[in-house]
Amino acid sequence: MAEATPFNRVLNHIALHVPDLDAAITFYTRVLGFRKLQNLPRCTDRSTDPSAPIFRIYDSRLHKVKVAFLATGNSVGFELFQFIDPPMSAPASFDYTRGGVFHFAVTDPDPEALCARVVAAGGRKIGETVSPASTEGEEVRTVALYVLDPWGNTIEACSCSFEKMMANRN
Repeated sequence: MAEATPFNRVLNHIALHVPDLDAAITFYTRVLGFRKLQNLPRCTDRSTDPSAPIFRIYDSRLHKVKVAFLATGNSVGFELFQFIDPPMSAPASFDYTRGGVFHFAVTDPDPEALCARVVAAGGRKIGETVSPASTEGEEVRTVALYVLDPWGNTIEACSCSFEKMMANRN
């Protein structure tokens, strides 16, 4: 029996762990334009709400967490977590050799202007702005660049959609 092609799932949400949730909410709403979905932030404490769903997911070492729920322009969720007890271990640093999530990408019509806003808000640019070879010769220049948010999370800013940049290219 032939194996069925798997369903092409949509990306539902991304979650980041940050050491300062309030500052991260401000950064991601003001700099990247993500919008808040609920009255934020929400703090959950095992001592007052021991049956909260998060305490049924994570082990007994977790006692207190703050969470914020944001949304991107194409409705992909963006969760921010600040684990308070126990607190966050060493903040992230740019290391492309580490395992796990390497970066997330946003589409912006002017990645350089977005980069300037990120840097002004405490982030920094990584490397150079590039134009993928697959897009050379097109009427509108396609660019991508990498920045770090103020907590060391890597963000790629692309001037067009991923599919336009990569799909059906030689």
